[in-house]
Formats: sequence, structure tokens, C-alpha cells
Amino acid sequence: MLIRFESNVAGQFIMMGDVALPLLRMMGMSGNMQGAVSGEDLTSAMRTLEDALQLAPVPKARAGEDEEAEPPIALQRRALPLLEMLRRAAADEGYVMWQPD
Repeated sequence: MLIRFESNVAGQFIMMGDVALPLLRMMGMSGNMQGAVSGEDLTSAMRTLEDALQLAPVPKARAGEDEEAEPPIALQRRALPLLEMLRRAAADEGYVMWQPD
């Protein structure tokens, strides 16, 4: 499942649901596949997500894995497009919406 994030001031992007839904829950949202945040709630959601990401574990490569295998991608890195969208929307009094794609 894919989740499309949209903002009136920051465009749009698509994220895999297995990454997007935990990030939404970390933002303090219900984790539903469809929703929106605007106004003062944008700043609160962004700060809540940033705080939660600081506590999230960073994956490490497993011993014995093939050297050419791609290393795991940290949730902190996967959250960057969403964090940037939240920052831009908060700065320009915009909104962020998400829905299944």
C-alpha cells in the first residue's frame, strides 16, 4: 500500500504504507491512512515526530551479511521528506494531507 502526502505549499510525495503509518503515529496522529493537519497542529506534529525519531532505534548491518547488500535505511532518514513538508507548511501557514494512493 502507498500513502500520498500533499501540501498546498510543499507539493506531494508517495511513501510506502509500512513506513508512513508508523511515522503518522509518531506525529501523534491516529495512524489512519487518510487525514490532514494544519494551523498550530502542524508545529506540534512536527515536534512530536522529531522527538519520537530521536528515540527510534537506528538499524545496524547484521554480522555475516553480504558486503554488497544494501544497508538498512533508518526511519530517521525515511522521515526526511515528511519533516521537510511539515516545516514548509508550518512556515507558510499551509496544510499537510495524506491518503492512500
